[in-house]
Amino acid sequence: MEQFQAGIFAQEYATVEGQKMWAVLNREDVIARMETASDLGQPALKPVEDVLLEELGEVIMQDRYKQMCGRMVKQVLEGRGFVHDASGIRLNSVPFYKASRYRRDRTGLFLFRSSTDPRDICLTADRAGEHLPLPERGRWDYVHFVISPLKATVGYSFDLNAAIAEVKRTGFCRHRVPRLFRAAR
Repeated sequence: MEQFQAGIFAQEYATVEGQKMWAVLNREDVIARMETASDLGQPALKPVEDVLLEELGEVIMQDRYKQMCGRMVKQVLEGRGFVHDASGIRLNSVPFYKASRYRRDRTGLFLFRSSTDPRDICLTADRAGEHLPLPERGRWDYVHFVISPLKATVGYSFDLNAAIAEVKRTGFCRHRVPRLFRAAR
């Protein structure tokens, strides 16, 4: 476990509770929870609220300790290959009402689906979809950001690395998801 870069939280980190918080957030079981939540597109603190309440008690209810906890989570996850994705995600919970979301730092593509044909998908490097071709009918609806080669292959039947190369060349990659089962008769 590396040393926490306390910065503006040096006073809080110097306390017994601050040291304990850093130790808790670096436990393998807690890290596994934060990574899983991040992989599922949830704020990293969501699954560890109860652990922090149990281990730290009322001190975690103080704003400075909650802020320091967020900074600690950032340092822990960034050290494991995650990048900050979004701030201020609502939890409406205790002790945290907002938290940050992280994602693995991998190359991926934004997946869009035709509003009239769900098997017609298009991938691009920008969330706005500026480089997408005009659909034959309807519009392109954003689905999600694909970073897992396994999910791309199993869920949509395309090779993520080949799609990334295509997007670099042309700005988009259009793909037709094959039918898994025959149509009913």
